[in-house]
Amino acid sequence: MLGNARTAMKFFVYGLILGLVFAPRSGAETRKELMSWVSDTVGETVKTVTGGSGSSSSQGGNT
Repeated sequence: MLGNARTAMKFFVYGLILGLVFAPRSGAETRKELMSWVSDTVGETVKTVTGGSGSSSSQGGNT
């Protein structure tokens, strides 16, 4: 079972890399969208792990 998951993940990464290499957009656009997606995904993951009660914009502004 773990071997199948590992193989699936390997081919997912291969597909992701090929998609990024042959994307019809410029590199700057692709990087901007990728970083936006990563930022959103990490933010959602942190929210889920911490209980989702607060946002990052309200945590650091109490000075």
